[in-house]
Amino acid sequence: MLRFKFSVWMIVYVLFALSFSACSDDDNDDIYVPPSNIVEALKQLYPNAQNVKWEMKGEYYVADCWLSGDELDVWFDANANWVMTENELDSIDQLVSAVYKAFQNSIYNSWVVTDVYVLTFPQTLTKSVIQVKQGDQRHALYFTQDGGLVLDKNISNGDDTNWPSSLNLDE
Repeated sequence: MLRFKFSVWMIVYVLFALSFSACSDDDNDDIYVPPSNIVEALKQLYPNAQNVKWEMKGEYYVADCWLSGDELDVWFDANANWVMTENELDSIDQLVSAVYKAFQNSIYNSWVVTDVYVLTFPQTLTKSVIQVKQGDQRHALYFTQDGGLVLDKNISNGDDTNWPSSLNLDE
């Protein structure tokens, strides 16, 4: 009889412990809210932005948001200055034809395209980015809108972030 009571109490204890672990918040959905001047800068730049989620990337405040069916990452510096907007495209076919043709004529045209972006800046011309891989090698190719390759960045180390501070390349 004692053995039965011990087993019942063990079951109760295990169920009690499991009920608390089932309620734990392991999904790490912390909501980050930047300073109000950063939020206001986004509203000024993109007043119709929806589903805004903020994060810090290095020294930058980045708003992940939706605008007219496009998902944008809008980057601001600590002084609420807009530094870049990153628009991830669904496919390479969405690029302007000059960039598409330049890529097709490049040494990377047989590599697998993993991501495609259009980057806009406040004082520098728009860039298109095509990230490619072959085996363990990964590269980010930065093009002007007329098809000029301005940067071939090796991203095999895993950092495929389009950091604004390294991308204000003059044409």
